[in-house]
Amino acid sequence: MLIFLCFLFLFPLVLIVLQNLKPSKWNLPPGPLKLPIIGNLHQRRELHPRNRLNLTQKYGPVVLLRFGYVPVVVISSRDAAEEVLKTQDLECCSRPETVGTRTISYNCKGIGFMPYGEEWKALRKLAVIELFSMKKLQSFRYIREEESDLLVKKLYESSSSQSVVNLNKTLFTLVASIICRIGFRLNLQDCEFIDEDSIAEFVQKCESVTRTSMFSDFFPGRFGRFIDRVSGQNTRLESIFSEVDSFLQNILDDHLKPGRRRVEESSDIIDVMIEMMRNQDKDGDSFKPTTDNLKGMISVTFWIFLV
Repeated sequence: MLIFLCFLFLFPLVLIVLQNLKPSKWNLPPGPLKLPIIGNLHQRRELHPRNRLNLTQKYGPVVLLRFGYVPVVVISSRDAAEEVLKTQDLECCSRPETVGTRTISYNCKGIGFMPYGEEWKALRKLAVIELFSMKKLQSFRYIREEESDLLVKKLYESSSSQSVVNLNKTLFTLVASIICRIGFRLNLQDCEFIDEDSIAEFVQKCESVTRTSMFSDFFPGRFGRFIDRVSGQNTRLESIFSEVDSFLQNILDDHLKPGRRRVEESSDIIDVMIEMMRNQDKDGDSFKPTTDNLKGMISVTFWIFLV
């Protein structure tokens, strides 16, 4: 009986080892020796971008790693980078999906994490025209001037009273105030559901969601999801996302207030997408924005500009 149990336990491991030793039919790049199941996960610290010179010198400008069941290709030369970023751009332009990025972007509905395609092109066009055009930037000049004047005033008052100023926090608040007013018509000075202190906490939570590595990121499938649930990672992620989602819903509800007047020259990207949602039955455009697109756009905008 003991021999039979040992056979049941060792047989899958033997199959995995033999599979790893079997030469691939693909012409894959070279790379360091991979262990069964975990691949190169035990070398993650050694393979940090700052420590990859030895890796490049030993295996060349293109190196294949494997983190669990996920293959990772390391590019470290100008010619290889040009091949990936220019020649093969359409094959490599989409961001890799992780549990955190799928969660914070509402299943990759925001422009920052959405796979390349027609929907991404539509969102990009919307962002460029409605938020980042020269006309829009000039129309929002008064916001940047007001926030800069307010910062100078606060610094002057602090210098007069000889009080200590945390420049890191002060400059972060300046950028956050400008982004919130330009992107979402949200003034942190008189907002009901967020202020200058809580905005930093919100950004940190968004960052923690996107940067946290889950077990299922390296071992996709039911087994990886099971380990995430048992270890409590899934519960922590859902707890953080619940707070983030509540904040994003408040922004959306603020834009949907019946008495809110929209001024065309000062409308933000959320106003435009809401208008597209209301008129999508009348228009024949293929892109139909949803609530998840709205929330994904808000969260990704915070993440891109403030992290």
